[in-house]
Amino acid sequence: MQHVRGRKTAAVRLARSRLLAALPMLVLVTWLVQEMMVSSELRAASRPALELGTVAASGGGVGASADGSVQVRHLVVPGETFASILRDRGLSSAEIRIWEQAAASAYDLGAIQPRHAFLLTFTRHQAHLIGCEYEVDKYALLSMRLIHGQIQTRMKAMPRLAAVRGVAGRVEASLATSATAAGIPARMVSELADVFGWELDLESDIRSGDQFRLIYAELRDEEAGTVQPGDILAAEITSGGRTLTAIRFENEKGESAYYDPDGRVLGRRFLKYPVDFTTISSPFSGSRFHPLLRRRLPHLGVDFAAHVGTPVRAVASGVVTFAGRRGRYGNQVGVDHEAPYATSYSHLQRIARGIRLGTEVHKGQVIGYVGRTGLTTGPHLHFMLFKNGSYVNPLTMRLPADDDLTGVRRARFTAVSGALLDRLASLGHTVELPSLSWAPLSLPELLRATAASYVD
Repeated sequence: MQHVRGRKTAAVRLARSRLLAALPMLVLVTWLVQEMMVSSELRAASRPALELGTVAASGGGVGASADGSVQVRHLVVPGETFASILRDRGLSSAEIRIWEQAAASAYDLGAIQPRHAFLLTFTRHQAHLIGCEYEVDKYALLSMRLIHGQIQTRMKAMPRLAAVRGVAGRVEASLATSATAAGIPARMVSELADVFGWELDLESDIRSGDQFRLIYAELRDEEAGTVQPGDILAAEITSGGRTLTAIRFENEKGESAYYDPDGRVLGRRFLKYPVDFTTISSPFSGSRFHPLLRRRLPHLGVDFAAHVGTPVRAVASGVVTFAGRRGRYGNQVGVDHEAPYATSYSHLQRIARGIRLGTEVHKGQVIGYVGRTGLTTGPHLHFMLFKNGSYVNPLTMRLPADDDLTGVRRARFTAVSGALLDRLASLGHTVELPSLSWAPLSLPELLRATAASYVD
């Protein structure tokens, strides 16, 4: 027993010494992350308009809600009004007026500002609005809810950044199961595919023994008493002897992207995958035996097998050129992007509300849902990419990237990334607090929280 107590005492002393050495860095990380997220915890990270499944007002994410409602985060751009935002979602003028009148007692919606965010909640088929939250400023949130036929309106405190979480782990069976077992929120595994998708295939390239590290924000809604995951701040994956690192950085317009430690942008202006799929059921091919037509034909797209109803996202910003029924393709959406690229999405169960000819869509915006309409043997998305009007393979085409960081932006990025890289490197090796709280925390409390993780 004395030997055990001796081990514990030594562990506590070691934890304390490590913590004291790390405190300046912890303070720096706290300040830097606050700077990164100061404008709004509701801001849509790099996606001006993003249709989601269930998301907390304080965070974000994709999932199935218990009541089937659909939530949309929208970042206001110059020239937009509350009415124009809802009109683009397909709401009638009469319904829009009702919501404007309901808000008037608490806030003038004519005063909405660019770069501030809305969180809109719609019924299952997006026929009607049932909830609306708007970021008035970094302290206040306008909240409206349709309850028993009446819209209840009030101002409440903005959900705040509560903590920064750091998780490190080793892949056993798959990245998804290992990351979830390590405590990483499930939706963040899908986000990792967006971050690293053009550099690493998280389905086929990850092997048992590979390692991952992740730092992400947690957001607290004081009134609801809930905590939800926010944005990924930094991530690292080591696979096959190669280490890939991503740091989130936001520009002066409130748009964010992920960069490597040298300030080179990761990924492309296009998402690699338009859907959270289970498998690629049929790749791009010049000759494939068609299971229904019973003959060999070109397969000039990629089939992503997924469950019926899985959201389908526009892989890049653009303008809708077709939305409707098209022969053997079933329900289809076509989008023109920056020249010379265009995409199409086929066999949809249904097309998202508000998606019609001429609609502007944004990278990551949900435009439809996986189905099996048209000539198909099972539920999947048939995704096609065109360059100058010709079919090209979406999985091998080298698409344009955003600009790397230079000048003042590079200097700001270096200040932010240095602290986050140190924190990534420390995960699993040195002091790792369960969380970094923005609330005042005394040194004894920090010591107790850290020492506990070192005691057997």
